[in-house]
Amino acid sequence: MRHFRTLLAHELRAAALAGGTWVSAALFLALMGAVHWFAVLDGAEAPQPATPLEATFQLFWIPLLCVLPLLTMRSFAEERRQGTLAALLTTPASPAAVVWAKFTAVWLTWLAFWVAFAGFPALVAQRLGTAGDFRLGDPVVLGGGLAFIAVSGLLHVALGVFCSCLTRSSALAALLTFVGLLAFTAAGGALEKLPIESWEWLGWLREPAAHLRTFSHMEDFTRGILDARPFVLYASGMLLCLGLAVLTVEGQE
Repeated sequence: MRHFRTLLAHELRAAALAGGTWVSAALFLALMGAVHWFAVLDGAEAPQPATPLEATFQLFWIPLLCVLPLLTMRSFAEERRQGTLAALLTTPASPAAVVWAKFTAVWLTWLAFWVAFAGFPALVAQRLGTAGDFRLGDPVVLGGGLAFIAVSGLLHVALGVFCSCLTRSSALAALLTFVGLLAFTAAGGALEKLPIESWEWLGWLREPAAHLRTFSHMEDFTRGILDARPFVLYASGMLLCLGLAVLTVEGQE
């Protein structure tokens, strides 16, 4: 892993210069800007159970499914298609260093998108809010939401990188990532809706359901509630996906 820093600097530089990154950033900001603005309008028309910022973070799955696959799809698929991956693997850098560098670069880019989004609620609070009223830009909600994105993004980005290792087609890699993220997110939401406590034969689902409730994790983070289970879930899932990605890349040497 001694070449990790060099590879990471190269990946970050390539991401900053890639037109696809800027297109993804524009799409992300347009989506989240529209979502947040409509949440503000709903709150202005009638009392809502959640603040506009909380309502915006509840729809985190929209950019997750629409934008993140665009960031991860080229990680390995494009290099395999162009034949540059084989040349990269002949260098002293290990496959693990390559995988971790690409993962970290995409994860940091994903976080940068969300940090840029933080300007929207700040601007709305400045223009429409009143002194001492944090409903439009509660720092606890904003900080907790960004923390959830950072933690859950470990698994989400790792899944996308692994999917990109499986094919030479960037489009197919994006599709696989979309399906994987949709399945994981929907599974968490579905388990939240099941009456596990009422149905005895569903008792065995209590433990996995407690870990896979993605939307509950997001709500806890935005309320300032930190539990060890989400950290374990997303970190272990990241290690599993990246481990499989390393094995896949090693098999392509």
